[in-house]
Amino acid sequence: MVGRRITPLGRRRQHEQFARAVDAQPGDPARTGFADELAVVALLRKAAVTSGPDDATKARMRERVLGANPAPPTKLDPAKPDQPGPDRRRPRSGARGRLVIALAAALCLVLSLAGMSLLLSRDALPGDALYGVKRTAESASLGLTFGEESKGYKRLEFAAARISEMETLVDRYRDAGGGPLGGYLTALADFDADAAAGSRVLAAHGSNSDQRALTGLRDWAVSQTTRLGDLRGRLPAEAATRAGTSLELLDRIARRAGDLAARTGCATVTTGQVDDVGPVPATGECAPPTTEPNPVPTDQPSVPVSTPAGPTTAAGESTAPPAATPGTPGTGDPSLPLPLPPVTTAVTPPVQLPTLSLPQLPLPGLTG
Repeated sequence: MVGRRITPLGRRRQHEQFARAVDAQPGDPARTGFADELAVVALLRKAAVTSGPDDATKARMRERVLGANPAPPTKLDPAKPDQPGPDRRRPRSGARGRLVIALAAALCLVLSLAGMSLLLSRDALPGDALYGVKRTAESASLGLTFGEESKGYKRLEFAAARISEMETLVDRYRDAGGGPLGGYLTALADFDADAAAGSRVLAAHGSNSDQRALTGLRDWAVSQTTRLGDLRGRLPAEAATRAGTSLELLDRIARRAGDLAARTGCATVTTGQVDDVGPVPATGECAPPTTEPNPVPTDQPSVPVSTPAGPTTAAGESTAPPAATPGTPGTGDPSLPLPLPPVTTAVTPPVQLPTLSLPQLPLPGLTG
């Protein structure tokens, strides 16, 4: 057999012959040629019987692996007869776990559907099923906008989007008679609401602090008037009639912004009243604002002015100072310096210190 190459098919045939020899009974011809190998198999079987676990241990291990062996009983408190055992708590905990998993799955499903709805509603038009979701998302974005001026411009942006949606509807249903009338009416109603709200915010902000808001509001109203006027001729008859109300609103917004901007330099800008498009401008004479001078405080104590007095005589009469002589200061000679005005200062009485007497010490060389 030396030098003979064994193919995989031949090796497989040898394995099958050896397996039949192991299973065969003594004296079977199938065991011929495998005497050494069968002797090793016999030794291994004997070692497994003598060194392995007994049958009872094997059965106990098999039951534990398969879960047939029940858990050891739990000691219950005799003072609590209604105390639930472990078998009663297990189904309840399993039901609670399944409920939590179901709620988590439902929450994930709702969030995913909401996200998909927001993405799909970006291109929704008035009359579509997702148009309400789009408006809700706009309201949420407005709530996340900080600052009155920013909110006003956000409202104007929403109003301009309504005109863009009507332009898309006209282009889509150009061959179908203009499209659904309800979509146009909804867009125009939303346009009026957003335009009026944005005008109120920006008009109040511009008349109080920043005049640029009034200029931006007027320019926006003029540009949207041009867009809506061009679109009105392509709308259905009822929608075109309704668009006239929106054009009147835009005209009022533009005039209101111009009137407020004209009175920003006046003392009185508004009348204090507010209508649907913003503060009402004042109609009186435009007087420039006056700035009151700073009042002089009167609660400060006045400083007394003292005049120099002459020396006092023994009788208590005050003598006048001696008359100025030529060549002395204060006589009108310009070559001499003028005397300084007297300065009165508060004099604090001296503190009386105790008198100390020192004994006289005789010094060498001195008498007395």
